[in-house]
Amino acid sequence: MSDEEDQQTGVHKDEETQQILNAPMAKEDSLHSEDEEFLKLLIRMIDEGKIGLHQPSSLINREVYDKLDEQTQGKVDMEAMNLLNAIRNIKNLHDSGFHNTYQIENMVETLKATKERLEQEGGDLFII
Repeated sequence: MSDEEDQQTGVHKDEETQQILNAPMAKEDSLHSEDEEFLKLLIRMIDEGKIGLHQPSSLINREVYDKLDEQTQGKVDMEAMNLLNAIRNIKNLHDSGFHNTYQIENMVETLKATKERLEQEGGDLFII
């Protein structure tokens, strides 16, 4: 095997370099104000205990949910699990100090868009 092949197939073991490569790419400018406000709302609701990171039901607006038929409630339950998974990922990045990164911006925008799409169909289903 040549030196070039060794370099391409070898395992890189320098931990410092690996951490740099694994860190989300920082943004030079801040998040859009709407996204930043949404992120602050999420973090505040988690910190206040309104959103339980392992309780999908904590995301659901009960006033709207209780009026839905059983099949639609099942769909909302499934979507609440998906939304909560995204929220946990956002919270993990935020807690790791990656507040102003392209990754967190993309995750917040995706979460907002998903929530808004679901609520167009069923009303104000979620507390966020």
